[in-house]
Amino acid sequence: MNNRMAMNKKANAILKKKFMDMGITQCEVTGATEGLTWMHRKKRRFYNTVEELSDFNEVLLVTLAVHQKYEFDREATELLFKQLR
Repeated sequence: MNNRMAMNKKANAILKKKFMDMGITQCEVTGATEGLTWMHRKKRRFYNTVEELSDFNEVLLVTLAVHQKYEFDREATELLFKQLR
């Protein structure tokens, strides 16, 4: 496993615990509980540490459909983060 993959794996475990401890277990946009994924404020390649990847203010729990809707629209992504974080 390369370093980037190892960082992502560690960050995902940290995020899961953080979000569960905070009671965030459904999509933060739609409220759905199925098909959830992490949506980062920026592309993962711009984060260089596990701490950056698992920073609550840099991540939302959303459905895959929401993630795909915002993935390539930087302005809409930033607006969504400002509303939710």
